[in-house]
Amino acid sequence: MALPLSPQRLASARRTFNIFNLLNSFSYVFVSGSVITLFALRLGATNGVIGILNALVYVTFFMLPVGKRLVGRAGIVKLFGTGWIIRYLVLLPMIGSAWLAEKGYAFWALLIVVLSTAGFHIARGVALIGNNPVLGYLASGGSDKPRSDQGRFLVNVSVINSIAGIAASMILAGMLGEHASLWTYSLAIGIGVVTGLAGCVFLLKTPEPDAFGASEVSLWKVTMDALQKPEFRAFIFTFLLLSLLSGMGRAFLPVYARDVFNQGDDAIMVYSIVAGLGSIAMGLITRLVVDRLGSKPLFIIFSATGLVSFMPIAVLPGKSLLAAAPALVAFFLSFVHFLSSFGFAGEENAGQVYYFGLVPKEKMLDLAVVYNLAYGIGGSIGSLLGGIALESLTGARLGKTQAYQIYYAIITIALALVIYGMRNLPHLGAKTVSQSLAVLFSPRELKAFELMSRLDQSASAREEIRLLKELAKSRSRLSQSQLVAYMQSPRFEVRMEALLALETLEQLEPSTINALLKEVENNAYTTAYIAARILGRHQVAAAVPVLLRALRVEDYMLQSTAMVALARMGAREAVPEIEQVIRASQNPRVRISGAYALELLKAESALPTLLACLKATDRPAYVSDEIVLAIAGIYGVEEHFYGLYSEFIEDRKEGIVQLAAHSHDLDIPEDLRGAWKEALDLLFLDPCQAAPMARLLLNSGPLGGKELVLGDALLDPMLTYPGYRFLCSSITLHRLAVRH
Repeated sequence: MALPLSPQRLASARRTFNIFNLLNSFSYVFVSGSVITLFALRLGATNGVIGILNALVYVTFFMLPVGKRLVGRAGIVKLFGTGWIIRYLVLLPMIGSAWLAEKGYAFWALLIVVLSTAGFHIARGVALIGNNPVLGYLASGGSDKPRSDQGRFLVNVSVINSIAGIAASMILAGMLGEHASLWTYSLAIGIGVVTGLAGCVFLLKTPEPDAFGASEVSLWKVTMDALQKPEFRAFIFTFLLLSLLSGMGRAFLPVYARDVFNQGDDAIMVYSIVAGLGSIAMGLITRLVVDRLGSKPLFIIFSATGLVSFMPIAVLPGKSLLAAAPALVAFFLSFVHFLSSFGFAGEENAGQVYYFGLVPKEKMLDLAVVYNLAYGIGGSIGSLLGGIALESLTGARLGKTQAYQIYYAIITIALALVIYGMRNLPHLGAKTVSQSLAVLFSPRELKAFELMSRLDQSASAREEIRLLKELAKSRSRLSQSQLVAYMQSPRFEVRMEALLALETLEQLEPSTINALLKEVENNAYTTAYIAARILGRHQVAAAVPVLLRALRVEDYMLQSTAMVALARMGAREAVPEIEQVIRASQNPRVRISGAYALELLKAESALPTLLACLKATDRPAYVSDEIVLAIAGIYGVEEHFYGLYSEFIEDRKEGIVQLAAHSHDLDIPEDLRGAWKEALDLLFLDPCQAAPMARLLLNSGPLGGKELVLGDALLDPMLTYPGYRFLCSSITLHRLAVRH
């Protein structure tokens, strides 16, 4: 068994294969599709002959069993490359068809076109057996572990194909003009042959995908075994029907433009360019999302888009509404071609990615025969049925417009039924259609997916850090799995940025929560505290046991965030643990966080602990201030107290004046206000006389546990912090107001 490709060899192999794809796709436009259709029409072909020519495209897939027999002798890449060379050589007689037609042998010229096209697709079919194994090998790198960019690579291949196709179509549109001669078509085919042969040179340089080879089991048995599995059977049947309906619809769009709207060959080539733009637009979007949304929802969405592209043809009442406006005709046909290509090219890409996710690599070559046969059978039957149906409809004394209306209406209804049935396909871990649509119509999510795509390709920690910071700004919930993956980075700052990006999200997935729990347990002293903070903000109840254990770890950042996180979750069972932590610690951060946590929990039982912390002689003032505010919060006076206390901290005398002024805002008898004011002045004398304020506090209303604790502490000579005296003065004032 061959070893997986190294990153350097994989990049080189993909680059070589992309060059082949570029030349091959450029060539294909010159030797197939609209060019052959238009050439045949110039030679006098009927709709029936056009149907045969389009059906021959799908003969390719009936030759795959022959390729399977030969691949064991020649090897995948050699058979692939040799077959590709032969397919271009058999087109050489077609170049001379123009001469036969000029000499009056139009029938023989048309026969050569049909036979050369048949030979082209027969050789292509024998060689195409190597396509899926080569794509699978380059997508996976030969590794058993799925690559995060597998779907993106497959879509990139499609984008390259579309770009090359557009370039070729633009050149062709210029060559054909409004009245192209038969020799112009011969020249175009010659260009296609030369370019295609050049591409084969690069194809033959592709590494041999040994692990993707054919088995010794007969094709019939492989097919029957595969079809025994409901998920594969459902996919293949759906894919066959979509290929049939796509073949019926797309193959006759150029004929529709010519028959109904009298469009010239050059205009039809322009519509081919527009169709190519649709494929590129599809590819640019799909490459960002396919690996993260999964292929199933895209399979459905793109199929539905193809259905929508045919609907205007089915419902258009007649060309009379458009005849007076050539620009409107051009817009209408451009819209149909663009959307049709966008939808059905996307459906084929998503179907291919789905296939690669469904099939193990050791069966990929064998089942590629089944996959391509389904595509070929569907497409060929669709093209043949399409030609017969259109001939029948136009021969039934229907106008051309009405014939096409009925034809595309039938296709649209059939597509709707197939798409409805696609909901039963296995998900393969994909998102839902509604979730996928939300992403596709969200610039923010698409931007996030583009950043994630760049993250996959980043080669340095510095680049990863920069992209993670940008990703955090997007707040994309669908970025979670990738952010969780970056929590395992060997670089500390990368792990930090991944966690900070997760902190911006509004919802957490179960897998993300599990990763954060492990982060708290395993990464103390580094990044565990951020994970604890995230769990607390999202109030993850399952995190309570883990956070309680974290309080016993001597990591002051983890202890601090764990206490606040537990408080945010209302975990009152944590109060004794929090008290123990802040009693034992001299760390300012721990005491501040612990005080805030007890405030959030309204833990009246913890007041003695907080007051004990205020007695410490070596405390920083800002720690004491936090404790004072926490006591105010537990007591329930924080709303009015905070502003007054801020004044007191800035200027003690001014703060006392403001508190005295505040007493006039409350409904208190003058004698009690006077007594309180006298006690306030005594409280802040040097030496302090706390007894009058303590008596007022204790006599200001029904005694509770809080008042007794606060009053006793006010008389404690060890508790000298002025902020606490100010707090007791404020609490006393408000108790007097409530009492009266």
